Amino acid sequence: MLKISEMAKLANTTRRTLIFYDQEGIFKPEYKTKAGYRYYDYSQLYDLLFILGLKSLDMSLEEVKKIKGQSYEIPPSQLLSTQTKIENKIQELVNIQTVINKKMENQKEDEDFTPYQPAIQTRPNTLFWCSRQSISCTEEEVAQLFSEFYQHLDSLAIMDTTQSGFLTNLSVHKPDEYAEASFRILKEIVTTKKHILTPTIEKKAGLYATILVENNIVGIHQGLTKLKKFCVKNNLKTENNLWQLNANNTLIETGSSQYGWLEFAII
Repeated sequence: MLKISEMAKLANTTRRTLIFYDQEGIFKPEYKTKAGYRYYDYSQLYDLLFILGLKSLDMSLEEVKKIKGQSYEIPPSQLLSTQTKIENKIQELVNIQTVINKKMENQKEDEDFTPYQPAIQTRPNTLFWCSRQSISCTEEEVAQLFSEFYQHLDSLAIMDTTQSGFLTNLSVHKPDEYAEASFRILKEIVTTKKHILTPTIEKKAGLYATILVENNIVGIHQGLTKLKKFCVKNNLKTENNLWQLNANNTLIETGSSQYGWLEFAII
């Protein structure tokens, strides 16, 4: 006979788990003394491993009990449900691996650009998911909007290496109004199996007046001031929408990376 700690070690689980399973009637010891000591037979190990396998698929206690009560003659519908859970787990791990690989490949993104140097660059057509428009620009409002927005997306969206940032209602000629301007949170749309009921917005392909800045109030204001002078000097007319896109996917605060791109579409 095996003591509870010995059975737990064999099954790579915990003593606490075995006590819980006993109390719930899922897995009971072969023998229990009047003092409450639990003893198990070696043959019970295989039954326990089966139960632990079901739990690893995030099955509820009721589901485990139902399968246990079927003496392992599980109907096709139950097998199909279990198979679906396994496939979903595998796909989730594949998605996580893909995200990690992409993050490793993009560690040196934008290192070749010098901050605070205005330029005209060609940007591709890009589709974004977007949040509702902000009410205020406080740190609390940004955090609330950020949380609300990402809850509607895929669980890995915040880790994905696609573009993210903000779309701010601002004219290139009014940099001083940035702090009070309303905005939307953006996340580039990627192929997903999940149907996401979130508004979308298109960033059209074309020429943009751009500048790389530090993502803080001082850095952004400095960049906007330089962009204003650049557009005036070169007689550039732009749309009254500021695209603020993170230079990488390591978000430090307020949904932003350390450096970011400020871009106005040239019309």
